[in-house]
Amino acid sequence: LVSVLAYNVGAFRLKGYGKMPKSRLLKKLEAGDRDIYDEYVSFRCYRGKVVPSIERRRKEEFRLLFDE
Repeated sequence: LVSVLAYNVGAFRLKGYGKMPKSRLLKKLEAGDRDIYDEYVSFRCYRGKVVPSIERRRKEEFRLLFDE
């Protein structure tokens, strides 16, 4: 899941780079917390604005991996 997201948004957005901190998503995963839906879907913006098609894609990716 994280590798797909890193491919789409860039590894620097997840791992942090320079003054950009590590993402909340990775912090939660490293702490063992698996309640990451809100953090995963938060990667839905382009130039500071929510893009509905990206939001739908993030929700579908999450659903494919975690819903039964």
